[in-house]
Amino acid sequence: MELDILKKAGLTESQAKGYLALIENGDLTPNELAQITGETRTNAYAIVDKLVSFGLATKKDSSKAIYTANHPSAIETLAERRRKAIVRKEQEVKQGLSPLIDLFYAHNELPGTRTLQGIDGIKEVYKDTLRTKNDIYLVRTTADVPDLGLEFLNDYREKRAAAGIHTHALTPHTELAHQYATNGEDEKMLFIRTFYPNQSYTAPVEIDIYGDKVAFISFGETQMATIINSPTIAEAMRQIIQLCIESANKA
Repeated sequence: MELDILKKAGLTESQAKGYLALIENGDLTPNELAQITGETRTNAYAIVDKLVSFGLATKKDSSKAIYTANHPSAIETLAERRRKAIVRKEQEVKQGLSPLIDLFYAHNELPGTRTLQGIDGIKEVYKDTLRTKNDIYLVRTTADVPDLGLEFLNDYREKRAAAGIHTHALTPHTELAHQYATNGEDEKMLFIRTFYPNQSYTAPVEIDIYGDKVAFISFGETQMATIINSPTIAEAMRQIIQLCIESANKA
């Protein structure tokens, strides 16, 4: 039973047997541990070094290499450290998934879709536009949008402009939009804005076209985003936005 608990905490069978041997026999040298567990001397040295790094053992005498077992509560600490490491790796995988998906689509003809949930998912779309580094065509909604955080939005706009990404946007004629259009902020941010009548597009969905991708960002009751990766669909949507911009400019 003790062996199973130790293995569930992440120890190998040899490491678990080594730790139990230290508990049952008291202070041991690696040579003594090897004799008790049946491991080679080389493996015994590796085992005690690992147990020390896990916080399960302490080297009492550096000159004679004598080791003693630490309190078993250290096993819980080890399990918690491993859990945090797994969560951290999971987050790193999620953050690094977009370039891998892009690489897949770059070498496969079939279009694909990706759905992202919640505020973090919506933010991921904006981050993806920075990674793609292509000009953006978008339609902004008049509907209320969730709070993405002023710091995030300002940082995004600045990084977008710094990357040389031009944004061709159809937006409602709000007070803030008018201010940006007249005070030089749009020009500074490479934001080419075309206004549409405020009530002509009220669906709570923003549409962003960048590179070979079209993103539909839902700001409604269910906050989510769907990215379609397809050169032909992206080009079709881009041409539609361009037609709308031309029509609005002529009006």
